[in-house]
Amino acid sequence: MGRNTAYLEAAREIIPWGTQTNAKRHHAEMGEAMPAFIERADGCRMWDLEGREYIDYRCALGPIILGYRYPAVDEAVRIQMSKGTLFSMASPVELEVAKEIVGLVPCAEMVRFMKTGADANMCNVRIARAYTGRDHIIICGYHGYHDYFMVTQQGNGVPQAVRDLVTPIGYGDFEKLRETFRTRGEAIAAMVMEPFNAKDPTGEFTKEARKLTSEYGALLIFDEIITGFRLAKGGAQEYLGITPDLASLGKAVANGYPLSVYCGKRQFMSKLDDFVLTTTYAGDTLSLAAARATLAVMQNEPVHKHLYCMGERLQKGIREVAGRVGVEMAVTGNPVQPGFAIVDSDKEKESALNTEWRRQLFAHGVFPHWFVNYSHQPSDIDETIDKAEKALRATLKRG
Repeated sequence: MGRNTAYLEAAREIIPWGTQTNAKRHHAEMGEAMPAFIERADGCRMWDLEGREYIDYRCALGPIILGYRYPAVDEAVRIQMSKGTLFSMASPVELEVAKEIVGLVPCAEMVRFMKTGADANMCNVRIARAYTGRDHIIICGYHGYHDYFMVTQQGNGVPQAVRDLVTPIGYGDFEKLRETFRTRGEAIAAMVMEPFNAKDPTGEFTKEARKLTSEYGALLIFDEIITGFRLAKGGAQEYLGITPDLASLGKAVANGYPLSVYCGKRQFMSKLDDFVLTTTYAGDTLSLAAARATLAVMQNEPVHKHLYCMGERLQKGIREVAGRVGVEMAVTGNPVQPGFAIVDSDKEKESALNTEWRRQLFAHGVFPHWFVNYSHQPSDIDETIDKAEKALRATLKRG
């Protein structure tokens, strides 16, 4: 038994799932090819408990925008650590980072901090309900673990009374969106949505959401936990040219340090003067120092140009691999978060092929999920393409 397996078995005895995060759960069908634990990381590479090396495209589920152990970020944290991590009053770093975000994010006139994306989203819902005096919300996408965002699951402890206050709508379902506003418009406080979908690159559905929320007096909340600071420095709202009333930002803002942001137009954010919405650790100076350094790199270096260049190189390479190997490959997504999937008319076979290709990618030293970061260089992309081809050929050989 390898160290990864031994640690996983021990972890599952005392930690439900063996990890803290659903997306980091080990998948049994991946076997030992997929490591259950990562011991260290640097740049765009990771090493597991057995010393196996991976070119990483999961990027810790999105937060690693510059690269692991990025020098400018880690040095900023070390300097701040020498001053202190949490004080009995506000830290000046709070103002400094807030000013940077106001300068970058189109809707951001006022800013507050939290620690997780779910918390930031819930804070924005609270503001919307307080401002409008309404209770009902529309959700579109995954917004975290809070009750109001988990109504589509059953048996998870969410009361029916909460479920009755939420309408889930899939991205692109124009008919349900319009019908919901026609029938419930005067009761809707807000629509919370992931604003970008690769199948709708110009954001036509998001434009419709902006139109309807404005028409019915509801607030539009962008959940930019993934797209913020990744699609563009100003997130999806800059990329699409659509400005929400409130937005939730996270992941990439601090290059892996725990920080989220809720921000928006002054007329809505100033509602916080009327009630208490607070938590002790939101002003943690280490994460704020990391955010200040991360945003400085984004503004002073061609981070997003590089991300798009590397993503496009990866997409082009995988298309060419599929052509050489003789399989149909769907290459989807935005270059900064691309997607790859084998296509077959036999859907059961298609599923099996994609599962095996993913397992083979792990076995060949590529950690799939397909975020790119600033530390990915052309040589890393080319090595990935070579390994992806070997993994694909091994997949087809296994049938």
